[in-house]
Amino acid sequence: MGFGWLFVGYFFVAVVSLYSPLSFAMLAGYPMMIYGLFQLAPYHRYFRVSFFCSFLSLPFAVYYAIYGLGQMGLPMPRVGAIFVTVEWVYFVFTLLFVALWLFAIFSLCRELQHPRLLGCAMRSLIFFAISQAVDFVGRLPIAFIQANQGYFALPNILLRLIVIFLNLYLVYQCYHYICPQGEEFAHLQADKHFDRLKKDLKGGEK
Repeated sequence: MGFGWLFVGYFFVAVVSLYSPLSFAMLAGYPMMIYGLFQLAPYHRYFRVSFFCSFLSLPFAVYYAIYGLGQMGLPMPRVGAIFVTVEWVYFVFTLLFVALWLFAIFSLCRELQHPRLLGCAMRSLIFFAISQAVDFVGRLPIAFIQANQGYFALPNILLRLIVIFLNLYLVYQCYHYICPQGEEFAHLQADKHFDRLKKDLKGGEK
């Protein structure tokens, strides 16, 4: 159904790329996420919107791959001069893109009436919003904030790690409950299998 691809892709994008020289992992991660969202697109309109928005990730994947490989000492075009600008644009893209597919999962879980997954999705959305707010404040070009960057660094890093863990856990739970192993849903339309999914989910809850 696509959650497996979304999980692996997000792992490459969010976890492996935490170490900036390994940012070239985005070249693999984002295409995986795009393919995962493509498979999920028939199941909810917000997944379709997320799928179309996901193509905007490819220029960032190329940029950060070049930047990361350059940090490893490989001969690459110099892209550091526009790093601050790209960081701001990427921040806005990440805010919109991740919020979209998280809300898509939340909406799907709400339609499937699965309280466990719905709670996980709500928690991910809340922590993601808090993390992005703290990150945004830390980026503001205000003298007081710039002089006290250290106070924002630790909460920002901790929140980012928590959000990554919660999002990975959410996607894995969706893969586990909505896509039982051995079942193929990619060729089905949502209106033909939602009733069966609801029954399977209710039967599989613990």
